[in-house]
Amino acid sequence: MRHFSLWLLKWVDDLNRIKLGYVDLDEKMEAALGDPDEDGSGDTLVKRAESYYQKRPQLIALLQDLYKSYLYLSDRYIRALSRNKNRTHARQSSHVSALTDHDYFENDKEEDCWAVQIDSSDAESSLSYQNPLPLANLGYVACLDALVADLVIKNVECEILLDEVSISEQRCNDSSRKIELQKSLLEVLESERMILLHENARLGYRVSVLVEENCELASESVFVKRKAGELAQCMMKMREDQRVLLLSRKIEDLQGQIYGLEKRNKEYYEQLVKRDQEDHKIDAKKKKNGGEVTLEACLPIGKVKLMKNGNESVKGDGEKRVTKWWERVKNMDIFMCGMQTDIS
Repeated sequence: MRHFSLWLLKWVDDLNRIKLGYVDLDEKMEAALGDPDEDGSGDTLVKRAESYYQKRPQLIALLQDLYKSYLYLSDRYIRALSRNKNRTHARQSSHVSALTDHDYFENDKEEDCWAVQIDSSDAESSLSYQNPLPLANLGYVACLDALVADLVIKNVECEILLDEVSISEQRCNDSSRKIELQKSLLEVLESERMILLHENARLGYRVSVLVEENCELASESVFVKRKAGELAQCMMKMREDQRVLLLSRKIEDLQGQIYGLEKRNKEYYEQLVKRDQEDHKIDAKKKKNGGEVTLEACLPIGKVKLMKNGNESVKGDGEKRVTKWWERVKNMDIFMCGMQTDIS
């Protein structure tokens, strides 16, 4: 009865220590994971993956602690079973458990202190009433521990792979969305390209039409220039014709004046001839009438000379006037140079 009470107290103490160990492990996990609302790491998948990779060493350390705790509990469970079966081998079993506990918890300080306390209490209790484990059970325990460790590692690797698969699926979804967006953008660009091609063709047609119109206008401008030259020549000819017409009219007027002067000169000449004839007749009559007084005898000699000189001067003045008018006609510049706008 005394041994049972001691064992019960020991079991309760171990249970409390195990609970404290799990509470400490939970606190470490919460401290390692942190609050996603405060960190802002749970907004997007990329931020969560980045925070996961940053906290991966802490998680691996916690996983190692969990694995060591799991091994310790499995060892305690195996030792409890072996206690019930083999009470006679308590010292050997306690010694082996103390060695395994010391190997499992020598890296972590907190867990090491906890393991040393548990091992010391286990050693005190097991030295009193536990029997040592056989060698076959020790091999079985080692195999079981290896299987459990492999199982835990595989589960962790499976979780990591699932997380990576979810990340890759998310990336694949994002890439598919990007591909769809790029396809839609490509369709829009293709439609714009077709519109631009049609616009380019329309502009090319307009350019060709404008080039043809330009050629036509150039030919029309050449034709207009030619016609303008012809019209200018016609205007020059017309002005020359007008000038010739005016000059011909002036010549006709001058000829008329010359004809009038010649006619007057002829009349004067006829008058002078008649006077001469009359004078000759008078002279002949005077000679016949010998005793009659002549005009020269009645008039002074100077007046008779003046009359003769007057007749000669009239004849000479008429001839001089005709020659002067003819010289003026000859000296006129009929073929004038240059353009004259005012023709008078």
